[in-house]
Amino acid sequence: MKKEDSMELMEEARKAGAADVKMVDVTKIRRGVWPRMKCQFGCPQYGKCLCCPPYTPKLSEINEFLDEYSLGILIKHTMPIKLEECSDWQEFDIRLTNGLLDILLKVEKAAMMKDYYKAFALKAGRCGLCKVCNLKHCIHPESARPSLEACGIDVFALARDNGFDTHVLTGPVKEVSVYGMVLLE
Repeated sequence: MKKEDSMELMEEARKAGAADVKMVDVTKIRRGVWPRMKCQFGCPQYGKCLCCPPYTPKLSEINEFLDEYSLGILIKHTMPIKLEECSDWQEFDIRLTNGLLDILLKVEKAAMMKDYYKAFALKAGRCGLCKVCNLKHCIHPESARPSLEACGIDVFALARDNGFDTHVLTGPVKEVSVYGMVLLE
């Protein structure tokens, strides 16, 4: 990828609302089975969304897919949170992850327009495009994207390995961050 293109795509992410952006080497991303296990045994949304397991491809297929890419734009999206918003965490989470998805899709489109036609976005967390997912047929196929976790990606390691200070949130917090990535080749 030309340096000029990567700089323009990172600027596009910032203009769209990204808190921070980094170019990453996709070949060095830590992957495993455990992120998907956490989806199945720990996430209340398991089996309720086409962008997450068990509806996403098998890890063997996902690994083949990820092996087709060498670069990614890692995007951090941050939103402030007020104490009163903590009472409806699901609603806050949907606004947070949909905000991230909006940024990712803008960068994905900008990359496509620069002839990086394999550009593909992945986001952390579940899809929040619909209140209840139509498990027979996605009604937002142009926007729905699988989660990083569904792809077996260790999101904490991805963030930390690329210079982000991320950790499990405990106690009162003033802001929440999520990560997504646009794969490029």
